[in-house]
Amino acid sequence: MAMEEYQELAARVRAFGERVLAPTIEEEFREGRSNAQAIPAMAAEGFLGWSLPPRYGGLGYDYRALAVLCEELGRIDTAHQITVTVHLALVGLAILQWGTEEQRSYWLPRLARGERIATFALTEPGVGSDVGSLIASARRCGDGYVLNGEKAWISLVDEADLFLVFATVDRSRRHHGITAFLVERGTPGLSTTCYRGKLGIRAGSTGSVVLQDVRVGKDALLGHEGEGYAVAMSALGNGLYTVGAGAVGAAQAALDATVKFLHEIDPRGTGPASSQWIQQRVANMVCAVERSRLLIHRAGAMKNKGVLNARETGLAKWQATEAAYQACRDALEIRETLGPPPYEPFERLLWNVKGSVIFGGTSQIHTGMQAGYALGYRRERAPRCPAPTAVDLAER
Repeated sequence: MAMEEYQELAARVRAFGERVLAPTIEEEFREGRSNAQAIPAMAAEGFLGWSLPPRYGGLGYDYRALAVLCEELGRIDTAHQITVTVHLALVGLAILQWGTEEQRSYWLPRLARGERIATFALTEPGVGSDVGSLIASARRCGDGYVLNGEKAWISLVDEADLFLVFATVDRSRRHHGITAFLVERGTPGLSTTCYRGKLGIRAGSTGSVVLQDVRVGKDALLGHEGEGYAVAMSALGNGLYTVGAGAVGAAQAALDATVKFLHEIDPRGTGPASSQWIQQRVANMVCAVERSRLLIHRAGAMKNKGVLNARETGLAKWQATEAAYQACRDALEIRETLGPPPYEPFERLLWNVKGSVIFGGTSQIHTGMQAGYALGYRRERAPRCPAPTAVDLAER
């Protein structure tokens, strides 16, 4: 796609967000509730199948276009970007990459149309970055499995109809025992609870998933038994990418809000806006947005070609989220210094983007990973099922 086409997509998503999502977002954030019309409206626009192939009901856009979508949604609110991250990037693209043709044909059109909403259930209480320590179990039983365990900090926990659940068939095997399952809501033994009183991302549901003797057939396996770690890592590569893109959007929103505020109180730029303290922070916000956007789109270009990109995607996510957090802090400091509350949208942007720094791998984890790549101790290996390229995503 040419740059003009990406810009047209950005303008389309931005117009939708400002018309449909933005008018109520501050109220939703304050009250800690989701917009019940948001997901259906996003589905009607094709956002939920944005980068799924047209032959499965998607729009077939490439990875750079996926970054554009998530940046513009993140510019409105991180909760809306997370909808695309978990539903499409983490689950939809994982099914496309690892699923059987029967699984693809059944699930992908339903996900693309928004008839089913999907989420990703990997994190557990006390088990986050060290995936090999996963506790949820999958016991073979007849021609299927029985799942037991608890998942924590799961997005779209209230809305999801489909859960991509990771459980181990043998904890002693650590990563090699982890297995991925597609589990539908309504399966006996599966229950969910939504968290209340979160600091950020209050306009989206997050909670726990409990599995108590949940029986699934072999057709619920995504990939092979013991292949769940590879499934999770490839899915997280897409998740990190979209989280980083959403953080760019949050940083851009912080910059936009700061410029708007300064123009309101100092139209000629001869007052507070002329101080070095403020100009340095505004300039840093500009750098945060531009540098992070370039890193994200570099990773997207590699994804489009099918080039291994874990190092580049991890770097982009790490840098984009940290830069966005600092940009949102600077924006709030400027606003607090120059006037009384309320501090909308500055507080919401800051609390939201702090979550982006954490999920998908904390900055501390990415620091170690980048050092490992640089020192040659860490290498990316091609998975059994290669990630789809831009050509694959556009396949009719």
